[in-house]
Amino acid sequence: MPQRSYLWSTRLCGVVLYSLVFVFTCHFWQVGPGPLRGQPELLLFMLPGIVMALLQVESPLKSTLMMGLWGTLLGAILLNNSLFVYSSTLFVLAWCLSALFWAGCGALLVRLMQIVMASLQ
Repeated sequence: MPQRSYLWSTRLCGVVLYSLVFVFTCHFWQVGPGPLRGQPELLLFMLPGIVMALLQVESPLKSTLMMGLWGTLLGAILLNNSLFVYSSTLFVLAWCLSALFWAGCGALLVRLMQIVMASLQ
């Protein structure tokens, strides 16, 4: 398979994975306040960041953030208007930025592990 089609297929796979996590985790804060008083489901966004960093070795953080932006857009389109029914626009914006932050943390975690493993050898 040519390198160009590999890049597009990995990016598309990352966007779909991020969108699925986005839709899945939106369900938790739309249901209402839980007993935890926090949003630990945002940590699930590290998973697409880790996957994207493993697939895009040359630029893991850039690819992860682009995947997150496109995945957020796709997830918002999939949720249509139910995203803004239960909360304000400012809350949704802060939540989306938090999701991007955690996806970036997943990519940086993979990069850190690669650097540590290379220094050990």
